[in-house]
Amino acid sequence: MKTMPSCILYSRDEELTGRLIRIASSVAAVQPIEAQADLEQWFSQFGATILLADLRAPNCLEILSEIKTEWPMAVVVVLGVDRSDPMLTAEWLNPFATVGLEPDRREFQALLKQAVECFALRQKSHRLEEELAKLNARKMEPPPLPRTLFSTPLQNFSKAQKNFDNLDLLFDSVVEGLISTARVSRAGIFMKPDHEEQYIFQAGMRCLPATENLAIPENAPFARWLEMNPHLISRQTLENIGDPEERAMLKHMLDALGAEIITPLYAANRIQGWIFIGQRVTGIPFDVTDLEDLAGLADHISTTLEKALQYEETALQKALAETLLHSIPIGIIACDENATIRWFNSTAREVLNTQEERIIGQRVESLGSHIADLLRRALANQKEHAEKEWTDPRTKRTLSAETRSLMDDGSCVGAMMMLHDTTGAKLLQEKEDQLERAAFWTELAASMSHEIRNPLVAIKTFSQLLPDRFDDPDFRADFSEQVVAEVDKLDQIVDKINGFADLPQPEFKPMDIRKPIERAVTRIQAELDHDNLKIHLSSDDSALQINGDDLSLEECIYHLLKNAAENLDNKKGSRINLSVKSRDPQNGHAKVFLTITDNGSGIAESVHDKIFSPFSTIKARGLGLGLPIAKRAVIDHNGQLDIETSAGGTSITITLPALSASD
Repeated sequence: MKTMPSCILYSRDEELTGRLIRIASSVAAVQPIEAQADLEQWFSQFGATILLADLRAPNCLEILSEIKTEWPMAVVVVLGVDRSDPMLTAEWLNPFATVGLEPDRREFQALLKQAVECFALRQKSHRLEEELAKLNARKMEPPPLPRTLFSTPLQNFSKAQKNFDNLDLLFDSVVEGLISTARVSRAGIFMKPDHEEQYIFQAGMRCLPATENLAIPENAPFARWLEMNPHLISRQTLENIGDPEERAMLKHMLDALGAEIITPLYAANRIQGWIFIGQRVTGIPFDVTDLEDLAGLADHISTTLEKALQYEETALQKALAETLLHSIPIGIIACDENATIRWFNSTAREVLNTQEERIIGQRVESLGSHIADLLRRALANQKEHAEKEWTDPRTKRTLSAETRSLMDDGSCVGAMMMLHDTTGAKLLQEKEDQLERAAFWTELAASMSHEIRNPLVAIKTFSQLLPDRFDDPDFRADFSEQVVAEVDKLDQIVDKINGFADLPQPEFKPMDIRKPIERAVTRIQAELDHDNLKIHLSSDDSALQINGDDLSLEECIYHLLKNAAENLDNKKGSRINLSVKSRDPQNGHAKVFLTITDNGSGIAESVHDKIFSPFSTIKARGLGLGLPIAKRAVIDHNGQLDIETSAGGTSITITLPALSASD
């Protein structure tokens, strides 16, 4: 990715600054500067650049005159009022171009592109002149002097450095060590924080203010160069860089940092940042041995940095894990293989109403006999144990717990317990059970009252008429017949309730599900004999074998069909479709799907959630036990019952586990 060229804008007009930054955004990155001191500092630190100069800024003409003399490579574009005295004076300084204060967007962008190209050509020309001067200087330079013994003991730096578990302290330690042992004028560190896309200043001493505000993108030419060339950069060895453009780029970076040497830092197999140091305070240049010492020092710092990053990552993960474990609403207790408590979370502390400092390091018996027994069993048996529930005698709370053995490479290193305070849940369940029982008996009483009242009324009526019409033989015959019939109805009601309360235990065996379906269809057709009702049965040709109870499934399907037929009420065009299909195994489990669909008016929303509840019915007669019996049969077969209803009809789908070919 190509880096956007940059230029600076010297102006105090905020409106002009904002407009020019927007116009130039596609060509160059514009850095606004308002103070004369900041402008001079920029040129002093970063050298010649492209300058957009607003003639209305303080001392602008004097600054342009100095730049023309001291920085001849700079490309200057002057902004001002056409034909004004300041503009005419500026033209005598021979700038690259002059522009009005409200330039046209396209014209200004084209002009800025030309300025960028001109600046690049001037830099290239300057590099060629420097190369020629170096070649001529090498011919004239005397033979090298022998190395002096006045070298700084950089090898002692490691003694000054300490291992810190805090990166900020580590960076400060590195900088202080460099300053004290290498005796240099300045030192600093640039690093790229995690999840950031640029290298930023982390620590330093006696660094320039502009350096501390620098941010180097990770795709900048300098960062990419360090990735490809992982070695030290020194002013003394720049001439060994073959590419003049790379050499100029590195020199520009040394100038920007005010550094003599830049040393890359590597960790986790990638560049993490770099160290830069300035000149020695003695003014003596670094020699080859010093550079070798610094290279070794960089390796040492890189190793320390990698350990620090790993420690920070581990500490972060540990902190997150601790926070997570303390935040979950389940108490967790852990002990070692000797049944000594080593850890428990905040929830466990609240549930057991104890303090951490009193428990850690104690035997598990300090938490009570139930907890101790469960943990010791987990240590002894080294397997999972079913959930246990008890009432704590001290806190009067109802507790439940599960235990696990903690295994490491086949050896038991401890045990853990997941502790639940079920006091509130148990009270809530008891209240729900009470409400359900109350609703059950209320519905039962209402249904019984409705169903029993009619036979009793008939019996009472005949009994009241009996004294007056006893001598009537026809009445006595009707009395005998009707009373017996009504008593039979009462007996059937009792049988239904007993049958629902004590359904026979299903006997499972391999079977074809289509057989009980066909019998249920035959029963419902013979029983209802509706002229307008059509029942259509379809099934695919795949294997429809299940492990089930034949009679239980027949009753289930019969009640579902009967409920659908009664809701259709023999309306013209009434239709019930039954489809049976099986699907290929998913996750190793084949399924059989039975769908019953009618074209009625659907189920009212007010009763939708109660249709499978016992004694819940909207019919004038009946106890409402048919659908609950059907649902119980599906559950007994490890199946699932789903219902969808709308104004166009109702669809009930039963999903049952099928027998595989190997069964």
